[in-house]
Amino acid sequence: MKRLSFALAFIAVFSIVVLAQQRPAMTFEDVLALKAVGDPQISPDGKWIAYVVTSVDMKENAGDADVWLVSSDKARATPIRLTTSKKNDKQPRWSPDGKRIAFISAREEKPQIFLISPFGGEAEKLTDSKSGVQSFQWSPDGRRIAFVAQQEMTAEEEKKQKEKDDAQVADKNFKFTRIWTIDIESKKASALVKGDFVAADAQWSPDGKQIAFTTVPTPKADDGALSDIHVVDLDTGRTRRLVDNEGPDSAPRWSPDGKWIAFLTRDAKSGLNAPLRLAVVSAQGGSPREVQPAFDYQAGNHTWAVDGRTIFFNASVRTTSQLFAVPAAGGEPVQLTKTVGVMSAATFSSDRSVIAFTRSDTQHPSDVYVARTSSPLDPLKLTDHNPQVRDMALGSSEVIKWKAKDGLEIEGLVIYPAGYQPGKRYPMIACIHGGPSGVWAQSFPATWANFGHVWAGNGWVLFYPNIRGSSGYGEKFLMSNVKDWGGADYQDIQSGINYLIAKGVSDPDKLAQSGWSYGGYMTAWTLTQTTRFKAVMVGAGLTNMYSMYSTNDLQRVLEDYFGGEPWNVTENYWSRSAMAFIKRAKTPTLIQHGAADQRVPPTQAQELYMGLRKNGVPVELVFYPREPHGLGEPRHQLDKMRREYAWFSFHVLGVEVCTQC
Repeated sequence: MKRLSFALAFIAVFSIVVLAQQRPAMTFEDVLALKAVGDPQISPDGKWIAYVVTSVDMKENAGDADVWLVSSDKARATPIRLTTSKKNDKQPRWSPDGKRIAFISAREEKPQIFLISPFGGEAEKLTDSKSGVQSFQWSPDGRRIAFVAQQEMTAEEEKKQKEKDDAQVADKNFKFTRIWTIDIESKKASALVKGDFVAADAQWSPDGKQIAFTTVPTPKADDGALSDIHVVDLDTGRTRRLVDNEGPDSAPRWSPDGKWIAFLTRDAKSGLNAPLRLAVVSAQGGSPREVQPAFDYQAGNHTWAVDGRTIFFNASVRTTSQLFAVPAAGGEPVQLTKTVGVMSAATFSSDRSVIAFTRSDTQHPSDVYVARTSSPLDPLKLTDHNPQVRDMALGSSEVIKWKAKDGLEIEGLVIYPAGYQPGKRYPMIACIHGGPSGVWAQSFPATWANFGHVWAGNGWVLFYPNIRGSSGYGEKFLMSNVKDWGGADYQDIQSGINYLIAKGVSDPDKLAQSGWSYGGYMTAWTLTQTTRFKAVMVGAGLTNMYSMYSTNDLQRVLEDYFGGEPWNVTENYWSRSAMAFIKRAKTPTLIQHGAADQRVPPTQAQELYMGLRKNGVPVELVFYPREPHGLGEPRHQLDKMRREYAWFSFHVLGVEVCTQC
């Protein structure tokens, strides 16, 4: 019997390997052809879900988002496309009575709010904002909508811009956002909140008499850490600050009875990089209380239960994301899901009995799911927007753990080659996430930034280490790389690679590394600390922390990580900069960077390029015009993937690949 079981198991494994070898590998074009599914919005009665599907239009070199609709009844779940504009249609939101869906469309010169019946008909334009609508929310009675739009240009400003008499002075003449309200029937709009600050996230009180919103002093990214919550009275226009806290406060959400507001907060003493906490405060103001002070993960996307006694929220937990419930009065959160993968953007029916969300894992791209909130949750898949994936050779995945150099347990993901054969060593790429507080989760690895399944289909192992400083592992772990970039976090990567080599998975002579943003920092740092890699790709990487400080847009974050300004703690910045050790570098390096990046300025790439070039190291620098910190244009995304694949193929395997083929 044991022999028979072994034989059957062997046949099963052999069949899987053969099947994987027969299927074609995922290509770069396949990655761009994937449809992104997101923003599921369940109707008030829980019977329908509106959501957004984004596809790539290579001819227009842009994304094309449309609103779709699907029944929450699995037996009737045939997705229907509601909008067909070639421009982006997004942010679908149900009216309180469930009879209409409002959404933002870019089909005109500026994004505007449109209304459409969920059961057919043409979309009707509601707003006519000169600067364009950014976000909005229905009033409880469905008669009005509050929306956020940028401050309009004056006639003088328009004249100067047209004449190119548009000199810019640093930290002056900001354009702020305003909160407007519009009457649905008359289409009359009026500014409700305006001042010298950025206003956002307008949230109606249950009685429709007040709106809570967040503010930051300026549009500068660095001032995002100074967010506050205010409440405005619609009758009087009077505005008051809700919480007296030096740290950031955001995401206000009213209790069903309008007496309380739940929000996310952080004490200034904790530092900007500490996790936000879920708190509750009286709607009249006063001292807030944390509802889950001992909870080790960061809450987000919080929603009140109908009775006001419970708050639901999502949290990243190691390589997954889960749904929790916590007493509004405070207590221990209860995990409601056991998702193997990533669940995102949960929304609830009015009575909170039905929940809609998207879910993905390493074998399946995101799709829309629905579940009853009665315990335990039993999610049902409603859509299947990427069926072609089933015919591709995908790599299997595994969550692994290893001991760091100092004995700390570190976790990460491995994507094995399609048709993986245990005992055979494969070329491997160590992929380093950004942040540094990002995290590698069990989502589908097929994007321009992380095209793991393309590599796996062509015989590579992908290693995704969640090194110290990553989210999803608790506050202590999150903060453990403060004043230690390039220290223990770097060693976590090396010990993980050693673990996979010892397991017989990775070929020690065929190693590569890549990363974007902080991942680019770590990759630039790595090439000056070791020569074990045959090639690396530095994407939007920080290379000189001293010069980076004054030229990027997040000084406060760097001050928290490095202990102050660079002229006061020079050694902290310079000693953890790749440029300080550039003469040690030997590894062939591909550098890719957005030419309009303000988060990590292009000069960081230029410094690394010149240092390597002058020291005789094989290097190639590629700038992508118009691109900020990430790549948004599909042709640039395609070029990025092709170049990286060709670079590693040549320098690691000795195989020459055409980058334009």
